[in-house]
Order: sequence, then C-alpha cells, then structure tokens
Amino acid sequence: MSILAITGVIVSAAAMIIVLSGFSGLKNYSLEFISSVSPSLKITPNKGKVFKFTNEMKAFLEDRKINYYNSIEDKALMSINNNNRIMIIRGLDDRFPKRNIDSIIYQGSWFESSGNEIVIGWSSAYDLGISTQDGLNPINLYVPKPGKGQVFSEKDILKSEKVLASGIFSINEELNNSIVFTNMALAQELFGLAEQEIGAVNIFNTEDAKGLEKIVSDFFGPGFNVANRVQQNSTLYKMLNTEQVAIYLIFSLIVVVALFNMFGALMMMVIEKRKNLQALMVMGLAKKSVGKIFFYQGLLISFVGCIIGLVVGSVLIFLQQKLSLFMITSSLAYPVVFELKNFLLVFLTVMALGLIASVIISYYVKKSIPQISQQ
Repeated sequence: MSILAITGVIVSAAAMIIVLSGFSGLKNYSLEFISSVSPSLKITPNKGKVFKFTNEMKAFLEDRKINYYNSIEDKALMSINNNNRIMIIRGLDDRFPKRNIDSIIYQGSWFESSGNEIVIGWSSAYDLGISTQDGLNPINLYVPKPGKGQVFSEKDILKSEKVLASGIFSINEELNNSIVFTNMALAQELFGLAEQEIGAVNIFNTEDAKGLEKIVSDFFGPGFNVANRVQQNSTLYKMLNTEQVAIYLIFSLIVVVALFNMFGALMMMVIEKRKNLQALMVMGLAKKSVGKIFFYQGLLISFVGCIIGLVVGSVLIFLQQKLSLFMITSSLAYPVVFELKNFLLVFLTVMALGLIASVIISYYVKKSIPQISQQ
C-alpha cells in the first residue's frame, strides 16, 4: 500500500514540474519575439500622439551613449483588390536594430529607408492577398485629413499613399494581424507630420534598464511617460501570468488526488494492522503516539515521493532540452526551461498538502482506535 501511495506522489510531482517548466519555456519563447519590437524603455507624450524631437533630447541620449530609435504609430485603412482592413502603421527610423529585423523577417526583405515600402505580418498578408514586390497590385493606405470645409470627393477627407510590400514578418498572432512596419519618412508624410515630429523614443539593449528609467524620466519630465517592457505589454503579461496560475491550480488538484490515494492507503493499513496497534497499546503505547506513527509516515511518503518525482521530472526536462523528444513542428522542439522557482513551488505545494493529509490521518487514527486501559 505504501508503494502505491508513493507512486501517486511521484507521478503527480513529476507531472507538475514538467508542465510548469514547459509553460515557462513557452512564456519565454513568446516574450523573446515580443522583445524584438518592444524596446526596454518607451518614451511617449502624456498628451497627444506626437511631440517634437529636439536637439537637446538627441544630445542627452547620444552623450550617454544610449541606444535608441524613433518611431511613429497610428491607424490607417489598408486596401488592395477590394480587400480592406484597418491596420496600425508603425514608422521606424534607421536606428532600429538589425538583429531585431533578422529575428522577425519571414519572407522578402526589410523596407528601404526611403521609398514607399512596408513590411506586413504574414496573417494580414494571407488574408488580404498581399505578395512581396507585387508592382501590379499596389497597396493603398488611407488616413483622414485634418481640417474643416466642404467635402466634394474622397480626396477632400482622405489622404492616400500607394506602397509595396517588401517583406513579411512573423512575431505572434496579434501583431501579425494588426501592425505594419514602414520607414519614418513615409509615416510622417502619410500622417502629415513635420520632420522632427515623432511618436516615441525607444531605448533598447540597455544593461541597467531600471537605473536608466529614472534618469530618463527626470530628464524628459512630467509631460512624458516612460514605460518599461512589462508596462508596454501589460495585457500579454497579465494573460501569461493568469494562465500560469490556472495551470498551477489544476496540477495542484492532481497532487491532492494523489494524496487522497495516500490517505486511503494509510487508512487501509490502519484497518489491517488494528490488532497489532492494539497490542502496542496494551504494552503502554498511547493513542497520541499511534497517531504520530501515521503522521510521520504520511510526511515521509510525501517527502520521498516529491524528491523522486522532481528528479524524474528534471531528467525528462533535460532530455527534452538535449534530444528534443517532443516537437511542436518538424523544426521546432517544445521549449522547456529549468527554473528554481518552479522546483521550490512544486516541493512546497506537495509538502504542504502532504502535511494536511498527514494531520487528517493522524486525527482519524486517534479517533478510530479505542484507548485500552492498563490493568
């Protein structure tokens, strides 16, 4: 019975650490792509969508050798062959890091710094029927014109630009369906902005982002918002954290089921060894001491089962990292990550639930076995 009980704890502990490590791997994999387009710090105005990038701002960043690039972001209607979709147009200047380009480009090439070219997500390209360098089917971008007055045609209310798709990127489903990248000059022309007007200053590849955040905030002042990567993608981080909590709770229930098996096994032992226990009590053993025997046995089963389960889980995680036993696609192995917090979380969870089960077992034993008085 003890072997059956400890086997359940081993399997549940191993399953829990494997699933948590797998989710950590998927989480890091998702955030790795987000980091390609989300800078370490993003500086935006508190009021309005654009601001003037002054020489003082440029000197501040360059004097401190801070890596940065400027961007503009706004919505536009994209139209091709009677297929329409509202997209977010993000204009980037020449400082956008090349390593980020290499990590997200899926087909074709990055846009030229001058010229009417865009890079679109593969989901949007598929839905709208967009091909790279298709000069016969140019893409039309439309944005509203500011101003007042009488309207006689669509040209009076809409400003348009014809562009070609130079490349297709792949980041994640949300960005693939919503964002289009282009050069800064085209974005400024499309949105009617002056040369020095930008939407954000993006700081990337910094070793001490937290320390730099305060320095940048103090310089730009209260009129600007300085957001780190978590704040920029708060919805995504909240979603991933919620999913992680849900997975933890689900597998905690599996541990509870395994400990119920332990509880049942120890109860069977109490029934089976009732005469032996009564003999011990005749020799002077108190009911409290009998309860402690099963209390410590429950803790021992939980501890040994948890340790063996963690070792088994760690071996399987190591084999997945080295041998790619499970594949998402033919070229992409399921990502797993060793994290100390996951091991501590599993150990503390199993031991806490094991402690509760052991207390219940001890209480049951003391109540179910009558105290035999000594003559």
